[in-house]
Amino acid sequence: MDNDSGDDAVWQTALDWLMREHDQTLSETDREALHAWLAASSQHRRVFHEAEQLWLLTGMIPRSDERG
Repeated sequence: MDNDSGDDAVWQTALDWLMREHDQTLSETDREALHAWLAASSQHRRVFHEAEQLWLLTGMIPRSDERG
């Protein structure tokens, strides 16, 4: 997982979205905002995916088939 882009703000935003998504049920407005953020940049999608994989590897979030 390479974060050499120097864009810590994107990494932090991805982590924030990931934590919000897994700590609570996102409202429809929040879900639309997340999808818009992901659609805005391939970097956003890549970093979000990297963050999600890191969390899965560390066991911090359940796999999608384990979520209620």
